[in-house]
Formats: sequence, C-alpha cells, structure tokens
Amino acid sequence: MSRSAVSGRLLRDGLAVALGALTMLSLPPWGLWPLGPIGLGLWLRYCNRGAGRWRDRLEATGAFWLGAYVLGLFWMTELTVPGWIAAVPVEALIMALPVSLVAPSGWRRTLGVPAALVLGEAVRWRVPFGGVPMSNLALGQVEGPWLGVAVLAGPLGVIALVGVGAVIVERLCAREWCDVAWPAVAAIGLPLAALAWPATTVDATITAAVVQAGGELGTNVDTPQRSVRTRHLEATAAWEGNADLMLWSESSTSSDGPLEASDRLAELEALATERDLVLVANFYERIPDGQRFRNTTVAIDPNTGLSDRYDKAHLVPFGEYVPLRSVVERFADLSLISREAIGGAGPGLLTTSLGDIAAVTSYEVYFSELVRDGVRAGGRIVANPTLASSYSTSVVPAQSLASARLRAVESGRWVLQSSTTGYSAIVSPKGEITHRSELRESVVLAANVDLRSGSTPATVLGSWPLMLAAVVVLASCAVTAARTIGRAVPLARAKRRAGTTRPQ
Repeated sequence: MSRSAVSGRLLRDGLAVALGALTMLSLPPWGLWPLGPIGLGLWLRYCNRGAGRWRDRLEATGAFWLGAYVLGLFWMTELTVPGWIAAVPVEALIMALPVSLVAPSGWRRTLGVPAALVLGEAVRWRVPFGGVPMSNLALGQVEGPWLGVAVLAGPLGVIALVGVGAVIVERLCAREWCDVAWPAVAAIGLPLAALAWPATTVDATITAAVVQAGGELGTNVDTPQRSVRTRHLEATAAWEGNADLMLWSESSTSSDGPLEASDRLAELEALATERDLVLVANFYERIPDGQRFRNTTVAIDPNTGLSDRYDKAHLVPFGEYVPLRSVVERFADLSLISREAIGGAGPGLLTTSLGDIAAVTSYEVYFSELVRDGVRAGGRIVANPTLASSYSTSVVPAQSLASARLRAVESGRWVLQSSTTGYSAIVSPKGEITHRSELRESVVLAANVDLRSGSTPATVLGSWPLMLAAVVVLASCAVTAARTIGRAVPLARAKRRAGTTRPQ
C-alpha cells in the first residue's frame, strides 16, 4: 500500500473517531440532540461511503464507534477503569459489525442504516453480562421531536429515526436532493402518528410524593447506608404535605438478615400508618453469610404493613456483582464490591391498596422490557428507586432521568423516580418532567398523577418486530454484497489473465 493511501486511511479513521465522539454529545447531560443524526450523517458521507471493501468499511465503522464509546462510556471509570478499557472495544465491535454491512447506495442503504443501528443497539442491550444499554442513541433524543415515537415502537423506534435522520444528512451533504423525500416523510410522519395515538385510560388520580434524601456525590456503597435512612426520615418529617403514595430511593434503609423481621421494617410500617399513605422503599438486605445481599423494593400499606416485595432481577455488572471475579481481582481493587447481590425474578410488580405498581430498581430503568413486563402484569404506575451517589458527575443521573422519560412514553404510565443524591423526578406519560430535584439536595416532590390502564403498541409488541425487520434488511444487504463480489472476482481474474497473455 502506498504512503498516500496509508495517510488517507489514517485521516479517514481519525475523522471517524472525532465524529463518533461528536455524536455522543447528543446524550445527557450535554443533550445536544441534533448531533445524533448529524454526527452519524457526516460520518456516513465522508468516512463510510468511500470504503468499498467490507474490511475497509469495518475499519471505518469500528473507528467511529470507538470514538463514540470512549466518550459515551467514560462514566464507567468511576466504577472500574479496567472495565471501561475492556468495554469500549467490545461495545464498538457490537455496533460496527451490523453497520459495516450497510449497502453503499440505493434503497438498501436508506433502510440499512436505521436497521443496523436497531440491530446493534438491540444486541448491545443483551450482551455481554446481560447488556449495557446506557449511552444508547435513544437517550440523546429525549429533548428532540422523536421522543413520542417510543409509544409506537419503544426506544428502538427512536433509534431507527436517528438512522433515518443520518441518511437525510448524508444525502444533503452529497446534494442528492431527490433522495431525501422518503426519509423525510418517515422522520416527520412517524412523530405525527405518535401524537395521534390514543392515550392510555385514566383509572384514578392520586397524589404522589418522591423523597430525595440529599448528600454528596461520589461516595462509595457503604458510606451512604449509614446516614441515608436518617436523611429520608428527616426529609419526610419536614414535609408538611399529604400524599397517597410516597417513594423513597434505592438503599433508603437496610437490614441484617430477612427484612420481614427487622426493626427497620416496623419503623417504616409505623410511618406509613402515621402519614396514611402507601410507602415504597428499598432495602439493602444483608444475607447472614456476610458475603451476599438482596436489593429489595417493598410496598407498605397503612395499618396493614408490608404488602409486597420485589428483589431486583437485573443486577449491575461490576457494581452489584463482578463477572469473572477471580480473574478481575488480579488487576483491579474490588474492595468496594466486597458483597455479591442475589438476583430476584420478574416481573417487577408490587401489589398495594392503591393497585399494582410496576417496579424497576435503579439500573433496571434502562431496560424497556423490564418496565414492559411490569406494566403488562398490571402495573398502573411505574416506581424507580435509584441511587447515583457512587458517581461524582451528572452523567449517570441525567441518563437515568432520560431513561425514565422513555419508559413513561412507551408504557403510557406516569413514572416516579427517587434518587438519593441524583435527579429525582415525576414524569408524565408524554415524557414531560413535571417536577425535578437538583443534584445533592434534600427535597420532597409532590404532584397529582394518574393510575392508568391500557396498553401502547410498544407495550404490546415489544422490540421483536423491529429487530426482525432489521435482520431481514441487513441480510438483504449482505446477500447483495456477496453477489457483487461474486461477479467482481471472476471479472478481475479474467482481466489479469488477459493482461498476462497480451502480445508483446
């Protein structure tokens, strides 16, 4: 390969890395949502289009996603730097493989770009270690016009429109004006269709309160447990309002041994009776062996006490447990993850005197299927106790809040999110934040919210229809590419033979 060709590839890959990072600035807390389709579209036009061979496309695609996740997953360094170093290339490869299959032109490219993004994100949300759905492209669109599409097709539908927007940007840059029409129809028409979709049914209106205990960011797991319960009690006691339902944050209290027999549960039962409300709180339930714990959300009815519990099912890798601990501990300090969590089973549903509540704990709010399961099981409102105190910046709290907004839209339910020190909020079924705390403050947020029934298309269908459609489109792209190569190789060989037999 000539020196100029090497320099050209390095320039292309360097630009791809930069555009990948630019695309991730659409994510919270930066929230520059237009940069999602713009960054992708510029990369498609100036880095991906000229790469003819599949290996070249994979290289350019890998460089883009490497740049994206170096920035997008940087929050992981506060949990584990080795984990971040390992995760970035893995996540980049998961996205790069389907995107590198996109056809170079024609209708297969128009459909292939959104299909590849959908398939890549769908896989990334499931592997490795149960998936890493944080820093996904849908989170960057919660302030944009495509959020409402989640009611029809969930977060993957929003991601598909990011791909459609990228195709529009690519073709505008190439001055292919006539080829913009159909993508533009999709980009405009689907949000309008989402607005026209009937809302879920209001069964009752209640007053809900969300308690944020307050405190510092960037503390370890054990530090807030010694004081977070007291801060919740103080914030609740200082609040003079009335509510039917109150939500406390993750690890708002703890128990040594089964929580049902603990004094802390009796304390909360007395509080629920005194305030005449349903109290949803979260226990750090230590197992007597001293090595394990359960992350348990409980519902407590006034006068009758504990009504239900939900043990967190989807645990945080490198947060609540360490995959391949015996290997990782050779390279990293695991003292902050000395105990391993015991996972529960879904769906996350709490039965209370107010009706059923869909419950997802902390990290689980990123997984649309978990909220979907709780809502399909009968949940009429969604409760999300979370923590966020392990992080010293606003990145993870802001992404958690963005996830709550997506879950509200796709489920057609109000979402209550209580964070110890991050962003606590009350979110309407349209994804609007009606009340929100500031980081670190101690506050009680209260609002009238609806208990709703009925299903949205996203709740009924889930993510499988879009995933299957994406597989079909990319398979078509791959077959077309294989046929093109199959025709090109014999032709190239014939030309070489003709060149060697040419008369001198």
